[in-house]
Amino acid sequence: MLFLVFCADPCVAVIPLMFAAAPLGWASTLAVVAAYELATIGTMVALVLPTRAVAASVRGRWADRYGDALAGGVIAGVGIAVVSLGL
Repeated sequence: MLFLVFCADPCVAVIPLMFAAAPLGWASTLAVVAAYELATIGTMVALVLPTRAVAASVRGRWADRYGDALAGGVIAGVGIAVVSLGL
């Protein structure tokens, strides 16, 4: 479901492309949107599948015991980086 939400999200990067294609008609505008969505979905799949394969190969008690804490730490670290860098 999260994947579908991200795909349906109107990204700021595609808006100028849509404005550029709008004078060419609906077909061109839809082609631009379709190409953008295919590129986005393709990139997500190309990045997620290998990462998932590596993550699935990680086995051990430490992963079972501290995996949730590690994930929370990564999320907190990214949040701190975003706040400290002013992003």
